[in-house]
Amino acid sequence: MRKVSLDVRQFALPCPRRGSIELHSGYGAPPMSGQEIHQSIQRRRQKEFDDYTPEKRMSCVFTAGPYEFHVSGRADGITANPVQIEEIKTAFDVEELWRKLRADDNHPYIWQLRTYGYFHYKDTGHIPFLNLHLVSSRNFKSMDLRVTLDIAHYELWLALRLEELVEETKVKEKLFKSRQKMAEEMTFPFATPRPGQRELIESIEAQVASKHPLLVQAPTGLGKTVGVLYPNLKDSLARGQKTVYVTPKNSQHIVAEEAVEKLQEQGSKLRSLTLTAKSKMCLKAETLCNPGYCEFARGYYSKLADHDLVNKLSKKRKLTQEKLIEMGKEYEVCPFELSVEAIEQADVVIGDYNYAFSPRSLLGRLSEPLLESAEKPNLVIDEAHNLPSRAQDYFSPSLSVQDLDILESDFTKLPATFSLQAGTLIRRAKSLIQEYGEDGGSRKVDIDIEPFLDLERSIRALTTEYLDSETEIIQRDPMLRMMNMWSDFIAALDYRGPEFFTTYQNTRFSEMLKVTCCDASEQLKLAYKEFKNVVAFSATLKPFAYYQELLGFPKESQTLEFQSPFKVENRQLMIIPQISTKLNDRALNSGKVAEVIARVTRVKAGNYIALFPSFEFLAQVEKLLQVPHMRVLRQERDMKQLDVQIYLEELKSATEPILLLGVQGGVFSEGVDFPGDMLIGAFVIGPALPSFDFEREQIRSYFDSRYGKEHGFNYTYVYPAMAKAIQSAGRVIRSETDKGVIILMDSRFLNSVYAEAMPSGWFKESPKELVSQKIISDLESFWKSTEETSCD
Repeated sequence: MRKVSLDVRQFALPCPRRGSIELHSGYGAPPMSGQEIHQSIQRRRQKEFDDYTPEKRMSCVFTAGPYEFHVSGRADGITANPVQIEEIKTAFDVEELWRKLRADDNHPYIWQLRTYGYFHYKDTGHIPFLNLHLVSSRNFKSMDLRVTLDIAHYELWLALRLEELVEETKVKEKLFKSRQKMAEEMTFPFATPRPGQRELIESIEAQVASKHPLLVQAPTGLGKTVGVLYPNLKDSLARGQKTVYVTPKNSQHIVAEEAVEKLQEQGSKLRSLTLTAKSKMCLKAETLCNPGYCEFARGYYSKLADHDLVNKLSKKRKLTQEKLIEMGKEYEVCPFELSVEAIEQADVVIGDYNYAFSPRSLLGRLSEPLLESAEKPNLVIDEAHNLPSRAQDYFSPSLSVQDLDILESDFTKLPATFSLQAGTLIRRAKSLIQEYGEDGGSRKVDIDIEPFLDLERSIRALTTEYLDSETEIIQRDPMLRMMNMWSDFIAALDYRGPEFFTTYQNTRFSEMLKVTCCDASEQLKLAYKEFKNVVAFSATLKPFAYYQELLGFPKESQTLEFQSPFKVENRQLMIIPQISTKLNDRALNSGKVAEVIARVTRVKAGNYIALFPSFEFLAQVEKLLQVPHMRVLRQERDMKQLDVQIYLEELKSATEPILLLGVQGGVFSEGVDFPGDMLIGAFVIGPALPSFDFEREQIRSYFDSRYGKEHGFNYTYVYPAMAKAIQSAGRVIRSETDKGVIILMDSRFLNSVYAEAMPSGWFKESPKELVSQKIISDLESFWKSTEETSCD
């Protein structure tokens, strides 16, 4: 018989599933926020009762069909005399949860507790007392709910549940075997791998065997996406598992989707799923998963079972936003939750970083193994140089007076009764922030959480009243934004460790309280544990030691660097050290930058991009630019994707040369292609060091203490800046036929610390090799040589 291992949470569910999408539906992973409360109650119980055992391991084996279901879990607590099994559940509104559970005898929480009781009955022949201990996560008020265990009733449910599990497991076995067969039959989608691509594949195959994470720096043109995805899929499918592929932006999913399509064109029956942000899939004006507001959340689990939607999803080879929205409308169910249901059946899941790494991630669903508990999925991290800063942002929320001012003005769109009450709460919120500014400027602070919890209770009470009223929820509803903003900040106050600190900041832009995560490597490590193999790749991952540290990779993780497969002769790389782009030197040097741009762009007509360290410096230089031979386009702050696309189309179909002005780290400097004649040159104007401010210097202090003072400045300022600079330089040469110039302006590019972040193919011994004594003459010679090569 086949052994199938299940956790009590997976096992003890209504049969068939019933209920709506809501906070305490009982489905999915337990909220992380309740762990400290659990532990506190368990410690108190141990003091009260000598015979109290917390986290009691309990298990039972059930035989059904060709399977043995090994079900196990940890009951929160058990006393021996009399025997009472207790489960602890937390909620903000404990009375609401108590009423819900008392009215719903078929709730997953009830079945979980009954299941522990049944385990005890099977072991001893005695029926224990069962208690649900409900605790408020805000004021720690507690309520108890007695649960009865009727053996005959439980065994009726058990027979149905085991029958259901037999069918579910047969489907999983079929999927497991089909994946293994796919792995055997899958071939690389190109007859001849590109230079370096075969070595990349072989390196990943070796990494899979070693079980250590792998860090790969691979430039454009190597075919790194399919080169990384193919061996990872071969491995995960051979083990009956999936591969999860994450990117920093939704817009970058297309590269992975195209790689999967190439494999499918070779005959592979891969099922792919692309996860899209909930806000983009929501069929309501506001993303509010509340059955009272949303008909697509109401009765979701019942509709899922009644229409056999999981089975319908499994028949789709490629699940995209459009298909999921179509199904959502047809069956009146949430399209985003449908995409989550489809994760298990998908052979490759493509999504944004936040699905794997944010505090509200889908990690448990993404990493859940299929049948074999020891075998887990593989994880591929694209554009991995973005992950450290992105992960830090996930754990660094803020509350600002400026944002509250915007909310206050938006509240005028609501009925007066709610607008007035919300305005009072906003003023209380601003006052709480401003109390920390009484001693002057920016500083580290210890926040007294009680006033914030008290205000959250008021905000939540008003939000509940608002949702229960007849008021129509509007797009970007200010009431819901206020609730989410406040809750996120309160949750962040629980973060612990030297990598977290809290500040009051008062700048010319805003006054705020902020929780700052200097280093999210510990959080990333927790995520990696949920996967079998982890590969992170990018064109910008040097110095490797820096990225190993901040990505949370162990020292024994492997690193690999590939050089560009394109001809060096197609690229003219120059450093102009006579220009300084340091903050204090920008006013004096803006004219020099403008002159270099004007002179270089006259040598060869075509499209160029100039990428600056800030919008302010861009504006200074733009005023001095003398380029009548070109049309100038300028990146705007917070550009919409449609406007970005319009600029790209203009570059593609330009009838006259275009100069695009943008910023490093912006929408035009990373994750976008400019093939062929779309760009023939890039100006990288200085390394874009982060601003020297109070918060950044606190981060530097942390890096000094953790990684050594010799690394603190570089970790805080230099390496993040060089990642942006190198990404910017990489926009020009995107294919083997592209030809172009890359001009780096600033003497700091010659510094060895800055140079160690540069790709190895940029120079042989020293970046000084890239300094020209006759810039215009060298450029003329380069362009002449490319024309001669083209003629040949």
